[in-house]
Amino acid sequence: MDSMPSLQLTNQKFILGIIGQRIVLLCVALFTVCVAQSAHNLQGQFAIILIGCVLSLTIRHLYQRSVVRYTLTDSHFQQHTAKGGWVIQWHNVAQIGICQSHTPTERNDLPWIGVRLKDPVPFVKSVCPRLISQLLLEQRALLYLGAMETGDESSFQEQVLDSRSILSKDNQLFTGLQAGMLRRMQYQRAYWGYDIFIASADLERDAEEFVGLLRQYWANSYR
Repeated sequence: MDSMPSLQLTNQKFILGIIGQRIVLLCVALFTVCVAQSAHNLQGQFAIILIGCVLSLTIRHLYQRSVVRYTLTDSHFQQHTAKGGWVIQWHNVAQIGICQSHTPTERNDLPWIGVRLKDPVPFVKSVCPRLISQLLLEQRALLYLGAMETGDESSFQEQVLDSRSILSKDNQLFTGLQAGMLRRMQYQRAYWGYDIFIASADLERDAEEFVGLLRQYWANSYR
């Protein structure tokens, strides 16, 4: 069977490359200079230019932080963000699906796609500490929802801050952020059945369609 082509996806409808970003910054700079000329004194002009510089840097920073990219290949699935990225090898995937609410009165599908791993250790070892911090922070709400829906709210504060050292099956000792990530994955698996989560808001297509695409690459990797 033919191999699947490598696929690059992004959540941005309008992709600004380096040239595009420079053009936007140049337009902001020209607008700032034009506005500054209307000031009555040098101090006012300086203040307007300073505000323009801060605004330009803020816009650039927010744009870069909002960009999430994905790479799908025959061998792995990768996420890229401003704070780093992670890689999942297809052979380490056990399940892919959309998180389902445990409450019958609520809409079953939650805005999170889950990936269950056969072994979480390779994933945790490959993620930089800065990204681990972001993942732990971003997924607090999902952890709380899981605790609430299963009647375990009293344990939430203990779980969300749990970074006790942990010993893997092959006797590797993990501490600090890596231990915190492994602990969090244990709790999330107990609540939702998955270890890693992708927010539907970070996708450029419907969650079900994205899950179908992932499963297609995952299945093809075994062929």
